[in-house]
Amino acid sequence: MGTEIFLISTSLFTGGAERQAIWLANALSKSGYKVNLLILKKGDELSHLVNKDINILRFQIYSSASKIFFKYLRLARLALKTILRIRKIINNSNAQNKVIISFMFHSYVFGYLSNILQKNTKLIYSVRSDRLGKRSSKKSLLRHTIFKFISYKADHLVFNSRNGLNQFKKELNKNLNLLFIQNGLLSIEKKEDDIISQKILDFLEDSKYKYAVSARIDPLNNFENLIRAFEKLKNDNVDFRCVIFGRGVEKETIHAKIDELNLGSSIYLIGNVNNAASYYHFFDLLIHPAFHAGFSNSVAEAIQSEINVVIGRIGDTADLFDESGLILKNFDHNAIYESIKYFNRMTLQEKQNNVLLSKTNLINLLDNNEAIKKWKLLIE
Repeated sequence: MGTEIFLISTSLFTGGAERQAIWLANALSKSGYKVNLLILKKGDELSHLVNKDINILRFQIYSSASKIFFKYLRLARLALKTILRIRKIINNSNAQNKVIISFMFHSYVFGYLSNILQKNTKLIYSVRSDRLGKRSSKKSLLRHTIFKFISYKADHLVFNSRNGLNQFKKELNKNLNLLFIQNGLLSIEKKEDDIISQKILDFLEDSKYKYAVSARIDPLNNFENLIRAFEKLKNDNVDFRCVIFGRGVEKETIHAKIDELNLGSSIYLIGNVNNAASYYHFFDLLIHPAFHAGFSNSVAEAIQSEINVVIGRIGDTADLFDESGLILKNFDHNAIYESIKYFNRMTLQEKQNNVLLSKTNLINLLDNNEAIKKWKLLIE
């Protein structure tokens, strides 16, 4: 056997890195490679997107223990068992060329430990953002220190944004093989659920402005400032409704804030929805207030759905747009408020021209054939 791929993803929850991992696994499988998708954490929202030819291996590293000591003891035991299992799986492969591709921080660590003293094995890290953090706006110094150490053993470090590549260049060894490969352009599955569609339509009714947000509800995605921006719009008597797709650790906090500010009639937390982009055609605008990212899948899907986007200067995503008021000046609530107001003032022709420009830029920037060609060169 020639080449076998072992692609490690931290989870199969809905997220940008997870979906890009699935895109790459599917693309490599279609190219004729034997592909194994190794999932570290418990939970599944995306396996329906994985090609049937791909072998999914689940390790379910988690702990529900209430006491911290027992929680971490269980996690350490499961982590050790998982590393041994992954090493055994790789050793049992008859392939002449074995390739480990890791997405996200925990996967980098497991990829590194699984690759020690292995023969005929390549290790590749795929990095999507300009920093490593714990779902917050802050850079984790501990994670960056660990990543700097384990990066020495990687054959290639692939960055999905040029901004991320430039940021990591400043702290990683100059002799490492750092390179840029653009994201895969995810196709939108037009699979609407009639019940969900009706819920959205019933909520939006005949409001003048219809906004969507699609992101994990956690500190990284800046929901607190977003809700404060909506409060200002409401105080201006702007006729808007916003549907938020996603779940996360801040859901209850944000829900309470919405109630506190009497925004329940204007903001709908719909939760996790399969194929959220299938419903983007109900909206005029996608708002992406995150503090940092690589290249946002939800923004690419919004552009394909021909709706405008408000976004900060994160990763390479802002490269899709000309300089305009739709790009946040900073990440506070006033900046979000001003950018949404800018969109509201745009003429229909200006909105259409902006979508056409961003769509052209998207097609030019994300070329799936070119991306998979670059990946295949690394693998071989």
